[in-house]
Amino acid sequence: MHYFLAIPLPNEVKQQLHAFISEWKAPFRLFVHEADYHITLAFLGRATETERKQIAALMPDVIQRHRVFSLQLSEVYSFGSRILWYGVKEEPCLFSLRQDVYDVCRQIGFSLDARPFTPHITLAKKWNGSFPFSLETYPRKIEGEDIRFFVHDVVLYETHMDQTPKYKPLMRFPLS
Repeated sequence: MHYFLAIPLPNEVKQQLHAFISEWKAPFRLFVHEADYHITLAFLGRATETERKQIAALMPDVIQRHRVFSLQLSEVYSFGSRILWYGVKEEPCLFSLRQDVYDVCRQIGFSLDARPFTPHITLAKKWNGSFPFSLETYPRKIEGEDIRFFVHDVVLYETHMDQTPKYKPLMRFPLS
């Protein structure tokens, strides 16, 4: 089992993202299930029962230091031809929350990714086209109004690779 801490998305936002990417009809090998859309704060990998209990004990106080805040979707980006993702506009509250989550995870003993935080929602993986991947051939943004949503909590997810959807919420930590 792999575990990660993430911001869940409201169902309405998930539906809008799913409708947007469904219109692409792009040849990716894997499209993320609509129910699995989220913004990862910390990928933990394996976590023992003791480590999960430490998360349950330490995370609530840290998360409650943060007030509910809003995020706005930006547009589609990619990590090469490997991962297609939708970004969120920069929000200091998000970076502060992520830093506090990271600090608790490191305190528990997790080895975490040291790359700069790029908040995103993964939509598809592994380009499988007969031509080179280019974002220029697809719409970059959901049409209409800017999509905003409120962040109310952080969730510890457990990954079930043999199921669809594959991410199961284990613990929920509300913001104040």
